[in-house]
Amino acid sequence: MSAIDLITYRARARPDGIVIISQTATTVADQQETGRWQRRLEPWLRAGRPRGCAYLDFGSQAAFVAWQPAGRPLPPRLEWEQALAFVGPSAGLSGTYALELPDQARLAPVLGANRLPPADGTPGPRRDALEARARSPEAVQALIPLLAHALQGARRVTTPWVEPALAEAAMWGLISIVRMTGDTRPVSFLTHAAKAIPDKDIPGTLVSFRADVAATVPPDQGFAELAKDLAGRFAADPAGLRRTLSEHGLLTAADHRGRISQLLSLAPRDLPPRSQPGNVDRGGTATVITTSGEPAAEAGSTGPAAPPAPPAPRVMCPMCLGDIPNWGTLDYWRWDATLSEYVKIDIPADLNEKQRARFTYGASVRCPASTGVTTVAHYLPARYGRFGDPVLLGFVGLTQSGKTHLLASMIGEISRLADYGIDVTELDRATHHDFLEKSVKPLIAGHKVLPGTPDDASTTLTDAFIVRQGGGSERVVALFDVSGGDLARRDSTKEFLWIADGLFFVIDPDHITATRIGDETFSNVLDIMGESPVAERASTAIVLNKADKVRFEEPVSRWLRAGNGTLDPTEFLRESADVYAYLEQRQAMALLRPYQASSKGTLHVASPTGGAQEGDEKGSKYPRGVTPLRVLRPLVAMLAMTGVLTGSQAEQIAV
Repeated sequence: MSAIDLITYRARARPDGIVIISQTATTVADQQETGRWQRRLEPWLRAGRPRGCAYLDFGSQAAFVAWQPAGRPLPPRLEWEQALAFVGPSAGLSGTYALELPDQARLAPVLGANRLPPADGTPGPRRDALEARARSPEAVQALIPLLAHALQGARRVTTPWVEPALAEAAMWGLISIVRMTGDTRPVSFLTHAAKAIPDKDIPGTLVSFRADVAATVPPDQGFAELAKDLAGRFAADPAGLRRTLSEHGLLTAADHRGRISQLLSLAPRDLPPRSQPGNVDRGGTATVITTSGEPAAEAGSTGPAAPPAPPAPRVMCPMCLGDIPNWGTLDYWRWDATLSEYVKIDIPADLNEKQRARFTYGASVRCPASTGVTTVAHYLPARYGRFGDPVLLGFVGLTQSGKTHLLASMIGEISRLADYGIDVTELDRATHHDFLEKSVKPLIAGHKVLPGTPDDASTTLTDAFIVRQGGGSERVVALFDVSGGDLARRDSTKEFLWIADGLFFVIDPDHITATRIGDETFSNVLDIMGESPVAERASTAIVLNKADKVRFEEPVSRWLRAGNGTLDPTEFLRESADVYAYLEQRQAMALLRPYQASSKGTLHVASPTGGAQEGDEKGSKYPRGVTPLRVLRPLVAMLAMTGVLTGSQAEQIAV
């Protein structure tokens, strides 16, 4: 298909209430092609409503759908009678082109393709009006959360329904800005949706405006500040924004992560007056904000001095065990995808609190002990040390025990901690997104078998989260995956083990009879913990992983069917007792040594996939899909044992 064609559809209600959608006219010559378009568009035709429109970018092809008002009362269950669908290559039928189509093109009963404006980049008849409306305060307000989610990489964004012209203006602004950043990924929208949108085969970002939605899910604060800045620049001067982004290297960024890195290093537009060129300090008084958030005395005043700022937190590096004093004074660094290295960020001195938060969002700090000369330079997320001592949790087990699958399933299910009243936010968006793309999505959505942790892999931060229970304080929980083959060697010196707060010891049912090998791995870890000055605080959770292999044996069968459970300490005690007895009965006491050696410990059954893989070779799949079972229970127990969760119930777990 080389031209933009038009297909008209009609909806009618049968006596039994079933709505039938049929094609009434088309300019597409190939009837098989029209049939394919109807099958593709029918779910969207049923989801949309009059006064709305939809732009759907399927990749190489796209469609623009406009529902026509009936002009008369309609039978029950029938909300529209006629819809127009413009279809064609997405290179010509772009989102902005669709929005720029003249009103009469959408309202005409039947319109031939020869009356459409050329799809060659020439501004359409509504361009000026759309841009003016997109720059209005009300459109910018609607645009900011949508843009924030798009920058964050969200695939599906649902927002409250607004009047049609405002929704179209917000989408025109969204598409315009993301294209200015060099992002060519598809952006689709439905401006008046009556129900959940069919996911189907829409790639990229899909925005749906729904009347039954009260508010947009709040985006991450850093991306919200970035979106606010970009939307403000767009409202003030679209051409200036395009020029600024081009000069800042956005159009040459290698990927989405590179674009975000460049955007976050863009100096905010609304700097305080003293930082603007041409503004000279005339010697007037200035108010200084201390790190405590209270204004200090004005310069030259005789009032009392502001109280001293609290001492900056002191953090121990989990990679080299070096002390990092004065965390808040460290320089910021950001990964530059084009250079394949970290680069230092120069932060303007006059940023206010929100501007600084936006400017440094996603940044890292370099461990002072890693000079890059005698020690390999290593970096931690800038927020890693802002919430007190992070809680370090590691996954230990034999090769092929399923540690990587357990960790991927656990992170894939981590939002379900909300069922326990636990709020979880990723610490570093880039790190979390990288793990999702490389491990979680291939496993959960692609049903693929993941490669194990290489024996020579260095121990690095796999992912980390800011965890808060109810209205309690926030704590950082950092997760590490350690090679089982490496730990089986006596010369293994995984640094983070010396300061670990908790360890998950992962067992495959097939290892129950191979206790000698299991004893070597676990014993080496226990030896390190025994020499550690913090060994007395380390907690353990033994996980009988891949429990689906023995799903017909009691008590494994009963616990696999029990769901995620509650925070009741009695449940954790019963499960621990049952798993302990199960291993003891099979003479696998060597695998219980971590539980016996720790001051706090629990035992669990879990299945990261819910079933066996197809064959033993790498790259195989799980033929029945992936259904994680009880993968969060060990994590909940560990959060309680390490003090992240508080309260009487949490304090009684593993007492």
